[in-house]
Amino acid sequence: MKKKILIISDNVLLCSELKKIFFEYKHKYVFSFSVSPHSNVNNFMKELNEKVYVFNLKDENDVQNIVLNYNLVLSIHCKQLFPKELFNSVKCINIHPGYNPINRGWYPQVFAIINNREVGATIHEIDEEIDHGSIIVRGLVEKEILDTSKTLYDKIVRKEIELVRDNLEIILDESYTAFSPEEKGYLHLKKDFKDLCQLDLNEISTTFEFINKLRALSHGDFKNAYFIDPVSKKKIFVSIDLKTEF
Repeated sequence: MKKKILIISDNVLLCSELKKIFFEYKHKYVFSFSVSPHSNVNNFMKELNEKVYVFNLKDENDVQNIVLNYNLVLSIHCKQLFPKELFNSVKCINIHPGYNPINRGWYPQVFAIINNREVGATIHEIDEEIDHGSIIVRGLVEKEILDTSKTLYDKIVRKEIELVRDNLEIILDESYTAFSPEEKGYLHLKKDFKDLCQLDLNEISTTFEFINKLRALSHGDFKNAYFIDPVSKKKIFVSIDLKTEF
């Protein structure tokens, strides 16, 4: 009987890219795709051309369904916390867009720019703490002065795809040797990101620090950084576009 693998994700584009790699192993494994309640399941089904389930990891029935029907769970940018009942019963592995333990939690590329820390991607086992479990494999990406949140994130996603491609066989058959993180590292939550977004017009900083903050909060068309207009009291959104001379 083939081993059953559940993929749970909230990132449809990355999931679509990784599906091509997963299906190279469909002669040995059965892959099922699922999303959290945070995502539009119809978008996933359209993009993946597959049946896609919705699993709420706060729902005991959904958790039991996973425990009873799957041998391995792969989390791909899933926005849900995994309960003990799940990861203690089934091996759960996370593909994380940060270099553990340096970049744990939300939006690692943002805090890597602001705090001038290394960044990359990690595949690790899931435990009771966020992005804390034993590391299977990880890799750094180059962070440059021209990077915004978006360009650095794109590099990280390419590194994630590379790590999956190069290590998927040992992940699926669980023949890897994982190791514990060297330290607790740095953990940033969604609240930490939201706190960064409002710019204080009276804050004193160097130009370099201010540019770094704008780089970290500029992510394509997303409205992240803003200040409050003292007159209208409306939010004024700010981003930065960096180019080098030719």
